[in-house]
Amino acid sequence: MSDQRAYIIPPGAVRGASVAERNADCRLYTVSRLKYPLACRPYQDDPFLLKNIFEEEEYRLPIENFDPKFIIDCGANVGYSAVYFAVTYPNAKIIAVEPEAVNFKMLEGNAMFYDQITCLHSAIWDKEAYIKVVDDYNSTAGFTTVETTADDPQALKATSIGRLLEGSGFDRIDLLKIDIEGAEKEVFEAVDVDDWLSRTTVIAIELHDRVKRGCSSAMFRALARYDFYLALNGENLIFIREDYLN
Repeated sequence: MSDQRAYIIPPGAVRGASVAERNADCRLYTVSRLKYPLACRPYQDDPFLLKNIFEEEEYRLPIENFDPKFIIDCGANVGYSAVYFAVTYPNAKIIAVEPEAVNFKMLEGNAMFYDQITCLHSAIWDKEAYIKVVDDYNSTAGFTTVETTADDPQALKATSIGRLLEGSGFDRIDLLKIDIEGAEKEVFEAVDVDDWLSRTTVIAIELHDRVKRGCSSAMFRALARYDFYLALNGENLIFIREDYLN
């Protein structure tokens, strides 16, 4: 990354500053493996996400010759993971889903040079419903979602993994990335979970039991019905179908 200021967060710059104030400072940073620069807010969580994804490669998979055709990025934030997937897997169609409005605008900007990325302003839930975004941590990487009603001024239409697969034109999900701040509990308790889980090859997930109790147990209960190999990379659990490895 050519602009090392992305990694230098002045002491106290985040404390006492509102999200809006920190959002206002947005710069372009070049990443060595990318042709196009990425937008990054140096006083938000963006620099850490940028470093984790492109330098530490937290979404690098322990699979040789993996050539996915369909990827769903649940909780795409500002698009770094979607861009990483686009350059790593150039033959894949990627749906990047992000509920928070400012993050989504940055996602659109960062993804604009990658035709295989489709950006969706929505949230992942267990069904089609209305949710609203809640900022519990005063952080652009820690927004949570809660179900609400259609007449809520903050309401946003949510979708489900099953619905995204159904409308994709693909018969399976090759790579499913999940980082949705606790909503994974609803996702893995969904009525249709077996419909899409039985057709998913790789899952990369960060669990958030600290945000919502029961996330891990909901996920492991659902996955226990299938044969998955488990690997770890940073904060992510990587699940790979055993029949794919064989």
